[in-house]
Amino acid sequence: MQKVEERVKFFSKDKFKKYGELLKGSIKAYPYLFCIYVFLAIVDTALFSCMALVISNFVKNITNEGGNYLLGFTMHWWGWVALGWSMVILYAIVEYFFNYVGGVLTRKIEIWLRVKCLKTLVDVDLTFYSKNQIGNYMTKIIGDSQGAADGLNEWSNNFIYIIIMFVLISIIMFNLDPIIASIALGVFVFLLVISLMVFFEYRKSMIVSLDYKQNLDADNTDRLMNIRLIKSSGTELNELERIKENNKKYGKKINKTVWLGTILIIFANFLGWILPGIITISIILIYNDTYTLAQISSLIIPFISTVTILTGAMFLIPIILRSLSVSMNCNWRLNYIYTQKSIIKYVEEPIKIDKIDKIELKDIEFIYPESPEKVILPKTTLTFERGKSYAFVGETGSGKSTIAKVLLRFYDPSQGQVLVNGIDLKEVDMPSYLDKIGYVEQEPQILYGTVMDNIRYAKFNATDDEVIEAAKKASLHNFIMTLSDKYDTILGERGFIFSGGQKQRLVIARMFLKNPELLILDEATSALDNIVEKEVQAQLDKLIVGRTTIVIAHRLSTIRDCDQIVVLGGNAGGIVQIGSFDELIKQKGRFNDLYNAGLMG
Repeated sequence: MQKVEERVKFFSKDKFKKYGELLKGSIKAYPYLFCIYVFLAIVDTALFSCMALVISNFVKNITNEGGNYLLGFTMHWWGWVALGWSMVILYAIVEYFFNYVGGVLTRKIEIWLRVKCLKTLVDVDLTFYSKNQIGNYMTKIIGDSQGAADGLNEWSNNFIYIIIMFVLISIIMFNLDPIIASIALGVFVFLLVISLMVFFEYRKSMIVSLDYKQNLDADNTDRLMNIRLIKSSGTELNELERIKENNKKYGKKINKTVWLGTILIIFANFLGWILPGIITISIILIYNDTYTLAQISSLIIPFISTVTILTGAMFLIPIILRSLSVSMNCNWRLNYIYTQKSIIKYVEEPIKIDKIDKIELKDIEFIYPESPEKVILPKTTLTFERGKSYAFVGETGSGKSTIAKVLLRFYDPSQGQVLVNGIDLKEVDMPSYLDKIGYVEQEPQILYGTVMDNIRYAKFNATDDEVIEAAKKASLHNFIMTLSDKYDTILGERGFIFSGGQKQRLVIARMFLKNPELLILDEATSALDNIVEKEVQAQLDKLIVGRTTIVIAHRLSTIRDCDQIVVLGGNAGGIVQIGSFDELIKQKGRFNDLYNAGLMG
């Protein structure tokens, strides 16, 4: 993420450029809604500002100093009153629709930003996840998408109001009296400059405290996600003390923000109190000898009305700057997310495939982008034929799971090609390819939701009966029927209420439902105890029948019947042996060493 020094800079060319892209994107996403919003803002502000003109002419009319005509029509005092009330009613109606449209637009922009970020997180390659804490990014997406949208709505709303109001009020004041208008605007600008100086200090403090809070929220999320570690270690009191200490630090950081914010509000209130008084005194001192009391009164009352509206702008300026600052910095952080580029590149017109007849690894070499100095797989060539089973064995770090990741295109090989039916995998339409692949790994991927939804994730259009049948094939149905809500039971985060074996059975049920052509088993039973492993392996044996299967394992029981066993050597040794179990067990070599050392179960 960007450094704090970069984000506290308000006048940053790059920051304004990125914010301009947000504005452009928002308008492009919702052009009609945005136009309605701006139109209502202009009408709303014009009605409010022109009330000063109505009051001014009303006072002139009743003091016989003018205010007798409007657009060629004769006006009496009651005419100005009627016009004023009509404007108030119209203002209330426009204000309602303006706030309603503004609220709708704000929420749509928030959703648009959130979807934009989440799309990036879905599309980006796994390298991003290996280097970043996803909980921290989710905290930022949730908070910053709302902050960027709310800030955009707040500052744009008030900015339009101030610009139109300032122009209209200036015209009205200079029309009333140029000298007094100059004094009013001079005092306003002077106090505005001072308030801006206070604001920039406030803004810097706010960004520092917000950064600390977001990191604190991400840390708390991480601790709660690992609540079982805390419970099993008996460290609840330590965690509580840690939370208290971290929040005490946050309290100190936020105190400065509160203090400066209070000064800003008091200063704005001070302007609201002092400016009408300065104008009144100025009118009396300048015109006491030349104007009658009625003339002075007819000047003071409309000026007080216009100055009151002007001081209202003073209250809004800190709000505009604060909301603009928040919105810009939220967008700046979000921009870091949705400008992430995946190292996996996709062609514009990929080739869809109807079946998987053969997969070839042609002279592939693999180096993880996170560790570019270490070769995981040296130049390797392999062919997987339809209907046959293959096993990969070897020590940890020999590249077994890397084969699965390359076949699933989690990563592209550093060199060489992965060919599917003779077509480079980089040119293949991935949904059509992955639709025919089933993947079972060591750590089952369980979504928060019902049992039914979790199994159906393999095939969204499956009927309830098909899901139940898949669960029966995985020997999970009977257990599900003991749950309180059966198939509608909500599984906690990462399948909290399921054991390791039950999670694997659920994943196997998905595979039965999906009925893939190619099945990849990536140490699917290695985290289970011996008894549960045998039970789960029995379900996998049923699943394997009739499919092209790639088994990545370290136990003999899971690979003995495979058509071909590929033995990988450690330290980037690559393939050191290939053959069936019966062939390899008779040969001296790596496989025999692993077997005799008891490393094959």
